Amino acid sequence: MPGLPSWIEIAPPHRDIVDGTFDDALFAADLGRVSKGEGPQDYLDAKLFAQKTYLTENLRAALVEIGNRLGGDPAARGVHRMQTEFGGGKTHTLLSAYHLFGNAHSLSRTQLARQLASSLTGGRLPQATVVVLDGSDLTPDRDEESNRSPGRTLLGHLAYQLGGSEAYELVRAQDEALQGTSVTHLVGLLKRYSPCLILMDETLEYLAKTITADGERGVRTTNALVFIKELATAVTSVPGACLVATLTASHLEDFAGVNHEDLLERLVKIFGRTESVVTPVEGDDIFPVLHTRLFQGTGTTSQRRAVADAYGDYYTEQFGDALPSVYRDPAYRDRIEAAYPFHPELIDLLTNRWGSLSGFQRTRGALRTLAHTIKTLYASAHAFPLIHPGDIPLHDPGVRAEVLKIAGDSYKSALNADIIRDDSRARLEDQRRGGEVEKLRLATGLATTAFIHSFSADKVLGASDAQMTLGVGQPGLSRGTLEDVRDTVKNAAWYMRYEGGRYRFTTEPNLNKVIVERESAIPEEAIVQLLEVATAKVAPTQSPWRTQIDVLNSVDVRDDPRLTLALLHPDHRVEPSDPQAVLQVAGRILNGYEQSGRINKNSLVLVAPDAGAFGRARSLARTLAAMRDLRDDSHRLKKFNREQQDDLRDRITRAEERLPVLLAMAYRHVYLLANGVGGASPTVSHLDLGAARASETVTSRVTERLRSSDGLLDRLAPAALLSERFGLIPEDTEAVEIEGLLKAFQRYPRLPKLASAEVLRDCMVEGVRRGVFGLVSGSSWQAIDAVVRIGEDVLPGEIDFQPGTWLIRAACAQALRSARTSDGPPPPSGGQRTATPTVPQTPTSSTSERPSPTPSAAGPTKLRLHIANVPADKLRDVVKVAVLQFAAQGADVRVDMDVTVQSGKPIPPHIIDLVVEEGLGQLGLSAEMTEQ
Repeated sequence: MPGLPSWIEIAPPHRDIVDGTFDDALFAADLGRVSKGEGPQDYLDAKLFAQKTYLTENLRAALVEIGNRLGGDPAARGVHRMQTEFGGGKTHTLLSAYHLFGNAHSLSRTQLARQLASSLTGGRLPQATVVVLDGSDLTPDRDEESNRSPGRTLLGHLAYQLGGSEAYELVRAQDEALQGTSVTHLVGLLKRYSPCLILMDETLEYLAKTITADGERGVRTTNALVFIKELATAVTSVPGACLVATLTASHLEDFAGVNHEDLLERLVKIFGRTESVVTPVEGDDIFPVLHTRLFQGTGTTSQRRAVADAYGDYYTEQFGDALPSVYRDPAYRDRIEAAYPFHPELIDLLTNRWGSLSGFQRTRGALRTLAHTIKTLYASAHAFPLIHPGDIPLHDPGVRAEVLKIAGDSYKSALNADIIRDDSRARLEDQRRGGEVEKLRLATGLATTAFIHSFSADKVLGASDAQMTLGVGQPGLSRGTLEDVRDTVKNAAWYMRYEGGRYRFTTEPNLNKVIVERESAIPEEAIVQLLEVATAKVAPTQSPWRTQIDVLNSVDVRDDPRLTLALLHPDHRVEPSDPQAVLQVAGRILNGYEQSGRINKNSLVLVAPDAGAFGRARSLARTLAAMRDLRDDSHRLKKFNREQQDDLRDRITRAEERLPVLLAMAYRHVYLLANGVGGASPTVSHLDLGAARASETVTSRVTERLRSSDGLLDRLAPAALLSERFGLIPEDTEAVEIEGLLKAFQRYPRLPKLASAEVLRDCMVEGVRRGVFGLVSGSSWQAIDAVVRIGEDVLPGEIDFQPGTWLIRAACAQALRSARTSDGPPPPSGGQRTATPTVPQTPTSSTSERPSPTPSAAGPTKLRLHIANVPADKLRDVVKVAVLQFAAQGADVRVDMDVTVQSGKPIPPHIIDLVVEEGLGQLGLSAEMTEQ
């Protein structure tokens, strides 16, 4: 990320971690094997072990108490019980005591020994005889080769390790008879060989073995319990002796039928009288333990703090209250610094959630998982500031093996389908989005976060919204992108469920998978029917259009003078690779009809779907059909819980709402005939409507687009009928039949489309009233009995587009009226029009004085219009009337806009950015903005 280096640059891992040469056994310490000289060199070599051991405060306290006891301090506790979860550092603590006090002289110069010695009463490490009684390594029968001792009981093994054959002879009789001894006898034995350190590990497992070997008699188990009790008592009486024991066992599942709880309870009571409870690794002590074992170093304090502060600021600024306050608190920055380069949420998950599971040992399990994680991320040049929960590489065999220990092999299908494989749902989503999402592997990280949170001893499984955020969020990644991808993954994954506000994986396919499976069985006719219904919904018949869908060829659309909006069949979708194909189809439909050509060429508009957008609509239609099918399958539906059933219904509702929107966006390519000026054949014009708003229909979009370009008129200026642009009345012609005018607008693509015949009728009413032209009715416009109307009010109902009515130029109409006023009879009474001219109400001289139309004088070559206080809803009309008219004449028109915005509430900044930066930017314009 910009400004934050990768953790790889600051915290280089140990070489064996980087190259993958570490042995998994390295993280599974075994005290019994080490005491026999077996196991990884890191545990066998006392100096190497000391070098890789971090002295936590709890470990220091335990070793100081043990060291003082071995040094003869009677005030120091003699009996210690390790109390940890599995993998909580107990074996490492036993090994620390084993090496430090068993090899005190050779380790005295190591940093670990010096740190510890400085806290001891005597100022140096005491050298002691170390006895190891590892229950997982000892057998309850005589097996001298395996046990490395002639003993048959814990007493025999203790004596032999304290003093060899000499000491064993002191207890041989009791040992061979499988009998116990006395506290007095044990005190004498311990004094003789003190200072001595007795390390008991996996004690419960040893007791389970005695039960198996002894059958129902229970003699060996009873004697072993009595011995442990007497040993603990004896140790407290010998200042130079110390007993450190772990009572729990790691492999009790191998001993079916053994009452583990009862044995453990009896052991706890035995030690409870004399013990000191030791918890070597507690809370955030795990951080430096992991650092020491996995990294050469973790950078400087300032480097770690810079990362912690960047994350703290990111959580506060990007998410605010969407994240619990604990993650925005300054103390959490301290945790990020302490856990670096790991995100503390990752360590908490491994040690707390997974650590509570029986199949995962807390510290050693975390170490194995993290070692494989570091190896894989380092090899891929992981460039993130921290290692987040979502960065766990579940595709790595080592990591996957650890995960499947607690999840079970039944989760392999979920991992393969949604996370691991190249064609998994999450990886495909990363690839589909590309850019930042693919670079950060965001979808894969979110799915990984949900998966690893799906396992815990807690009843509440899965990741919350906050945990999903912490799983992948990092400075520079916007909240919107993160949440958008999260929601997409939720609706795309096949085994992830969202229940109770949590994202979790199961072995059962979720709705997504079931729906996908059902999609393959949906018949084609069901998809087509859904698309037809939705298409009809977004192409309603409404003024001024008659609409029609699924048009394949010209005969599908009748030759009708009424405006017709026809949506082409999906087979005629516009492919980016061959846009001309649909253009040719559109030309055939617009120009032809049956055997003859189409007459009403200016009354038909075609709309074709965009191939990509229609493909998405078709895909959604298939999904919708599958969801409806699942909803109606009551037997299958019962396998889903109430929340999932509600989710299915919600999905169906959303799909039903979204399908028409997608189709409105798909039908964006408009084809209509245009030009054809001067007798030339009309050409097919293509208009792209662009993106659609959610509330728009195809009908409304086409209407608005044509209106905005004056291709569709709701109002017609009277002068336009006489204009050279329209060419309806040639210069040498005085009159034209109005029926022919209406047909011209319906037939000739060089003319704009009229919303209805009323537009032309209203134009004529206004034109006659204003004296722009006249109307003449009769057998001929020149007939002596023809009725001439000009300069007066005409009712719309009086204008009928039938033969016998002409539009006549104003000068000619005035001349006709003047002639008939001088010579003709008076007009008839009543409201009926007759061929008799109307008698004028003014003297003849006034009529004759009206000047004949003459060519207008040359006008100005430059104009400036100042139009003030135009409301937003009138702006389009003003542009059409006062701007486009001049532009249509070939003039160069420039508009300076001064926009004043006043709102009763604050205007959101993103709206301002949308207008100023994006909207105007796309038009190649810019604006100077001032806040008032």
